[in-house]
Amino acid sequence: KMWKRKNHIHAMAIIIKLAFLLSTYLLPSSEPPSLSFVHAFSPTASPPFVNRITARTLLERRRRTISITTPFILHSSTLSKGADVIATNNYDDGDYNENSSTSNNGDGDGDKSDAVNVVLVTGFESFNRALYEEAGRLLPPECKINLQVFADSDIQSKKETFASAVQNADLFIGSLLFDYDDVVAVSSLLDDVAGPRLLFECATELMSYNRVGSFNMETSGDEASPSGPPPAVKAILSKFSSGKEEDKINGYIKLLKFGPDLLKFIPGEKASDLRTWLEAYRYWNQGGRNNVKAMLQLVTQRWLLEHQGETEQQGHTTDMAALESLTLPELEITPDVGLLHPLLDDGGVMKFAANPKSYMEWRLSSACSELAEQRNFPLAPSDAPRVALLLYRKHVITNQRYIQDLIRYFEGKGLIPVPVFINGVEAHTIVRDWLTSQHEIDGVARGTITRDSTYKANEATSVDAVVSTIGFPLVGGPAGSMEAGRNVDVASALLSDLDVPYVVASPLLLQSIPMWKSNGVLGLQSVVLYSLPELDGAIDTVVLGGLVGDKIALVPERVRKLCDRL
Repeated sequence: KMWKRKNHIHAMAIIIKLAFLLSTYLLPSSEPPSLSFVHAFSPTASPPFVNRITARTLLERRRRTISITTPFILHSSTLSKGADVIATNNYDDGDYNENSSTSNNGDGDGDKSDAVNVVLVTGFESFNRALYEEAGRLLPPECKINLQVFADSDIQSKKETFASAVQNADLFIGSLLFDYDDVVAVSSLLDDVAGPRLLFECATELMSYNRVGSFNMETSGDEASPSGPPPAVKAILSKFSSGKEEDKINGYIKLLKFGPDLLKFIPGEKASDLRTWLEAYRYWNQGGRNNVKAMLQLVTQRWLLEHQGETEQQGHTTDMAALESLTLPELEITPDVGLLHPLLDDGGVMKFAANPKSYMEWRLSSACSELAEQRNFPLAPSDAPRVALLLYRKHVITNQRYIQDLIRYFEGKGLIPVPVFINGVEAHTIVRDWLTSQHEIDGVARGTITRDSTYKANEATSVDAVVSTIGFPLVGGPAGSMEAGRNVDVASALLSDLDVPYVVASPLLLQSIPMWKSNGVLGLQSVVLYSLPELDGAIDTVVLGGLVGDKIALVPERVRKLCDRL
């Protein structure tokens, strides 16, 4: 398609990249030359260190990469400090606790006779380790647990400790695990877990280990012992996707909202167990300390009540009457999508705008200007270019400071940010339903452009550029990356109608800043964050920062570079 549009150079760059990637999967052991030369052919590439990736790395990653259904692929890299970064939440060493065990039973020694052993693996979200440990400490005393929190890097660096913890676990929770070696190591241990196994947004091979009571996600060819939800439940789940192919994944988010409530009316033990899994996932998906605490209480409370006799034999001293009387905390809900701004922070409580139009009405109001003056906050002029920023919702609800810093930088450089947070799978719906441009407005007036029926005129706003901090394909996001190119036509049509720059720029969540500066973007991270969006039409990729310890940080020079380009 690029060739037909006379964009020969860009087409050749992509052809060379794809051909080279394919060759590394087919060649058995030889080591082809470096891929860094591809940069010279790409008119939209960033400096060489952004896309530099050697054949040796690709050949190694060929053996380490496993099928994915949701965000990210590679394992965490070695973390280090000392880089030039924008201050984030807190870089104090006290935030990181080398001892990954926390307990609400007063001793934290992991003695199985005193508490329910829970292992939680954070995957690439090592920056949330302290939040998860705190959630465990806040559980009511009736839910005695010994919570051990591991990052994905611990699976290999602390093999014996990790294996011992999983083998002695009553409950296992894992999220965002994709690295081949990690998946093999974890899956070899999960059969030893006595109770529920909750795996969220992991490699397909790990998702099959999900188990709560009689509900599991194992694949089975035995029709007499079917796996997964019963037919009545499957019928309900099918109602959450629209008729549009590109919207099917987005329907999954609706399932998390309403599925547990609907399953109340489905009889049978398996439906009840599935409801427990969905409730646990709903708490996890909403995120934040209190929701994680509620999820831990839900699974621990149910495990203790259902295994009262066994736990008494094992020496647990829980007051079952008091445990049964406990009520689950209310789900703290953050919108699936919304808009934010540092000036919407009201005494530590962040407020969100419901849609881009209401956000822009507030942003251009005298009230916003007065607030900015009071707080000495830089604001771009009202006639400045408007840039839609697509942000990860999970980073918003866990208060990742880099988001606030990024918005402040945009304002200070004379750009009006329109910061929309999403789960990751709805990026195309934001572009299609909530964003427009002067080009699209003029085309609609002339009759040369026809908007989709889902366009929300009373909620949309016009923008001059779109910046995605998420990467991955525009349609489907992380969950759609296994079928790269399947919905390129949809993405191309949406972006063509807008006809504004579409840029992918994000901090690296799997590499420290020093490692990135010395080695570039490693492995397939460059593919999923940059190459896949390029198939949709993304240009001018910019790495904004990376990890410092367990925190996400921005590099000021990189943010300035992005703003100057825009």
